[in-house]
Amino acid sequence: MRKKTVAILGKGPSVGRCKKSFIDKFEHVVGCGKPVFKGYEHLVGDRMHFDYANRTSTDYPYPEKDRLGIRMSIDTGSGTKIREDFKYKDLDPSTGILAFHDFVTNSEYQEIALLGFDLFQQHQKMYYFKPSEFDKAVDWLWADGTYDANGNLTTVSGHNDKLTHEYLISMFDLYPEKKFYILSSYSFEKRDNLTIM
Repeated sequence: MRKKTVAILGKGPSVGRCKKSFIDKFEHVVGCGKPVFKGYEHLVGDRMHFDYANRTSTDYPYPEKDRLGIRMSIDTGSGTKIREDFKYKDLDPSTGILAFHDFVTNSEYQEIALLGFDLFQQHQKMYYFKPSEFDKAVDWLWADGTYDANGNLTTVSGHNDKLTHEYLISMFDLYPEKKFYILSSYSFEKRDNLTIM
């Protein structure tokens, strides 16, 4: 069986260290939570095959979907099968973690890159793009004080960063035959099958 490769694109500010040339090496690209492409193509490329997002997110316009080459959209909201099937202690998984789980447990995928997986650290900027480019569907995050005017997370995220880190490490260890790459502002320990970017 031919082994496939996938780059999973989160929205953390560490994406600012990414390069289109790196993403373009991967057969498939996954976007998590509607990442912004326009104006950031030099970082994130111009392809996205799988669109993982909560159903409350504002969808990409049809011309953008066509331009990116989106083949499938996967709802990661509450009550969905992908969310109900995820089990790791009491971790409330982010959309990115749900996407990663889908691909890491798929035997067809041998190489997986996690880009912009900054794990929702408190008092840190949340996204690589400008606050003015945030999805209007999440304006409530400013209204309730979750984010400050600069897009920094002011509260402790429900997507527990320490537990998320522990989950990712457990998956790297569970699949030693797979090759992983991670681009993150969070500290990860070196492993034989993990390249820290």
